[in-house]
Amino acid sequence: MPENRHSVFEPPDSFVLSAIRWNKLLILACALACAVIGIAYGLARTPVYTASASLQVGQVNPNSPGFLGYVQSASSLAAAFSRSIDAAPVLSAVEKQVGVSSREAVESLSSEPIPLSPVFRVIATSSDEGKATALANVASQAVIKYQSHTNSANPEAKSLLGEYRGAALAVQKAKDKVAQLESEGASAPQIAAAEARAKSAQVRLKAVGNAYNTTIVSQAPRTGMVTILAGATSASSDRKSKVELFGFLGLLLGCALGCVLAVLRERRDIPRGAPAPVPEPGSAR
Repeated sequence: MPENRHSVFEPPDSFVLSAIRWNKLLILACALACAVIGIAYGLARTPVYTASASLQVGQVNPNSPGFLGYVQSASSLAAAFSRSIDAAPVLSAVEKQVGVSSREAVESLSSEPIPLSPVFRVIATSSDEGKATALANVASQAVIKYQSHTNSANPEAKSLLGEYRGAALAVQKAKDKVAQLESEGASAPQIAAAEARAKSAQVRLKAVGNAYNTTIVSQAPRTGMVTILAGATSASSDRKSKVELFGFLGLLLGCALGCVLAVLRERRDIPRGAPAPVPEPGSAR
């Protein structure tokens, strides 16, 4: 007698398939019930609204000879500037104008650069449609103000300006000393030494002035570094997508649950100690 490879507690593989085929209505009912529960949950949950504003680095001029180089450099700047969404001045402006705390603003605001373009997006989420739109617009303006201040402020220029003023005073003192020595009838070597110190002070003054002028010219412009390309006018809701997602997940879960119940139901109908029946090909229950 051939050995039976399947025990009572380990039915053959075809038993599961037969159980599913014999209990199609049960599986369908479970799938529909769970899908309805998933849809109901999706409708009952508070929707999340998303608004976005687009910001542009610099001014785009396709007719410019250096347009390609501009796009490449501006893309890198857009990626860098997009990270300023979490800067303290930006969060402070959002808190003052929208009434959202800094912690909530950090969770609600994000930014992403658009690849291979000088544009990045400021994205805001909220359970209120109007607040999401306001968050996106206020944060965008705050980013523009923050970048204008950051890129135009050069601490080296301020230091050089103070140094230039000191050099100018030194030149004036050296000239006054030469005049004093000449009026007092000092010796020629003394006067020559004083004149040499005055010329040295003038050379230093000129060098500091040139350095200061170079620093001022190389500074970024105070306006136009980042501009609004498209502000947020409305916010989109995730209700539809979430209803579809939870409904689909409920359908999958219901199918799995229905299959389990179908197998358990067929196991219950098998007499204790009897092997699970294996249907003949083409047979129907």
